[in-house]
Formats: sequence, C-alpha cells, structure tokens
Amino acid sequence: MRFFALAILLPTLLHCSLVPGTGREAKTPKQLFEECMSTFSDEAKCKNFVLKSIPDADIDILGKQPELADEAKAKLRIRSEMVHSLLYQNQLYVKNQIGEPDEKMTINNWAPGMEEWVYHRPICKYAEGSRPDKEIRIRFQRGAVVKVLHTPPDPLR
Repeated sequence: MRFFALAILLPTLLHCSLVPGTGREAKTPKQLFEECMSTFSDEAKCKNFVLKSIPDADIDILGKQPELADEAKAKLRIRSEMVHSLLYQNQLYVKNQIGEPDEKMTINNWAPGMEEWVYHRPICKYAEGSRPDKEIRIRFQRGAVVKVLHTPPDPLR
C-alpha cells in the first residue's frame, strides 16, 4: 500500500517542482539576469551569478564579454615565459616588467617580509590565441619572487 501511495505522490511532486514560474530552478538565464540587474545594477556580478546558478547557460544571451584593444592584446605575454622570467627577481624588476599592482597584501604578519601583489588587469595568457588570465598573484618573500599564481579565464561554453 505504501509503494502505491508513493508511486502516485512522487510524479505529482516532480511535476509541481518543474512548473515554470514557481522557483529559481524553473527560471531562464535571461530572467535571472534581468532580476539581478533590477536589484543590483552590476552587470559583471549578475553574469557570474547566472553562470553559477545555471552552469549550462548560454553566455551570448547575457551579452558579449568586452574585447581587448589591439594594443592590450599585443602587450599580453605567454604565462610560462612570464613566470620563468619573474621567479627569484626583486620587486623593482617586477614593477618594471608588468607595472604597478592593482592590489598589495601582506601575507603573514608573524613572518615579516611576505607580500603578495595582485593584478586584476589582463597581463598574460596561456598560449597564442587564448584568452587572458583573470588574475595574477605574485608572492614575494624578503623582496624576491617565490611564487607566481594565476586564475585562468572562464571556460568557453
């Protein structure tokens, strides 16, 4: 008897949860984006929210990513070559090579001399023809580069 009741109740619950307009799961990416924009008015955050909420959302619906100018594309360096050239160099060398960082942070307050520079602007890319990395983090210890970390671009969908 329990199995019979469950067999009737389960399809009804599934149908109710998938009816359009009843919950976040049933909304289209465009609807989510429009609601987010009406609330927050921040296009970048709303795009990230939609892509995290609906992983298979079509990026073209949300608008194109801003393209880099030709000068900026020409200045992009290959990541492996940049990492190789920056390792064990001092802060002045790094500043001359890629410019002022967007953000400077002290890593360990108890271990003096650890600092991290964060670059949010496009500086390097994986290979010729690929998109630029989202973020580059350069970690210094006693004024010398010990690690270069990167955040790759979002995968194409």
